[in-house]
Amino acid sequence: MKLDEFGQSLVEAILVGLVMIVPLIWALGVLADLHRSALAASAAAREAGFEAARADSASDADRAVQTVVGQAFTDHGVNAGDARVEWQSSSGLARGGRVEIIVAVPVTVLQAPLLGRVAGPSVWVRARHLARIDPYRSRE
Repeated sequence: MKLDEFGQSLVEAILVGLVMIVPLIWALGVLADLHRSALAASAAAREAGFEAARADSASDADRAVQTVVGQAFTDHGVNAGDARVEWQSSSGLARGGRVEIIVAVPVTVLQAPLLGRVAGPSVWVRARHLARIDPYRSRE
């Protein structure tokens, strides 16, 4: 191998490495955020359903849902500011009824390594949970 060919192969290796590694790092960052947000949303929906099913009134259930969802997102390191939470109970929290919780959070797709998120398109991650209200629990 000649000395001038060694320099050319080094430059080619660096360029090809950058072209391949930068998109890979970007994709891994986005996938990590998607996975973290999915875990946070499912945990928030599950815990919110449990708390809403235990609540004595609709206002207590609403407060409990908001508190638990915020805590679940905080525990997973996800910003809960843009999250959307909906809950409903077709039976009005009556014994044996069901509570449905839907939690959605946007995940920014445009990210730059070492720079963080850039304003742009988002992918919405949603979680849905149905909780059954205990048919034998008495309410005060």
